[in-house]
Amino acid sequence: MNHLEATKTVAKASASVAIGGTHSHEIDTLGYGYASIDVLFTPFTAAAGASTAAVVLKLQQSDVTGSGQADVGGFVGGTDFTIGSAVTATSSVGYAARFDVDLRGKKRFLTVAATPVSAVGIVTSARLGKGEDGPVSAAEKNVTNAVIG
Repeated sequence: MNHLEATKTVAKASASVAIGGTHSHEIDTLGYGYASIDVLFTPFTAAAGASTAAVVLKLQQSDVTGSGQADVGGFVGGTDFTIGSAVTATSSVGYAARFDVDLRGKKRFLTVAATPVSAVGIVTSARLGKGEDGPVSAAEKNVTNAVIG
């Protein structure tokens, strides 16, 4: 079996996040040892002209769903890493970031927080791996179709 076959996907899309608005995606990591989370912004307008794509881009954690989130050290944009520049409408993706997280020692719930510098759509997609029980069916993988070959 390919090690990527036994993973679970958790995704969230926000069609338009306003300036000052925040895309927030909470991910339950129970039973998994590793998470790889992509944060994708749609292209920015030329008027955005930003030297950075987001004013907030970070990962938080909590033992309780919906509350008590605290920043995860090493995963806070502007403090632990530099948030890259926004790309305008000539590109198919305006910005892409990835958080690769070893879940050992982390709390159960991870929350992605992303606040763009200009109104854009944002999608977060998490792939959870090293599961106690490897998902086999499409439903267990949290996808519509699982094609394996």
